Amino acid sequence: MNSRSVKTLVRGMLPDMPHWRVYEDVATGPSPPWIVWRVRETSRLLGEAVNVTGHVWELDVRVVAAFASDVDAACETIMDALDGRMPAGMGALVPDKDSGVYASELTSPDTGQAFVMRVVTWRFGA
Repeated sequence: MNSRSVKTLVRGMLPDMPHWRVYEDVATGPSPPWIVWRVRETSRLLGEAVNVTGHVWELDVRVVAAFASDVDAACETIMDALDGRMPAGMGALVPDKDSGVYASELTSPDTGQAFVMRVVTWRFGA
């Protein structure tokens, strides 16, 4: 399964997030709130003949906003939608890492306060 196919399947599982701008790979908006999701292959499984028998993928979702409560609520919605889900032809999305909420390097142009961020990561095979 190629990268584009995997990304398409994962994107189809992401929940609708009203009031959030959702980006793939890189946020391009002027400022948060936003959600940035990224899928990347982290390793390949090889057989004895050095043929690829499987792929290991990682999905990370970065949620950035002004308030920790907003970030946590968005992450909870996303985790409820993704934890253990099995896209067609792939293994289950296994929760892997959760950074917890922390101050990001982005600052609000209106208040000068740091936006807060949380990064949640899943592993899965295809």
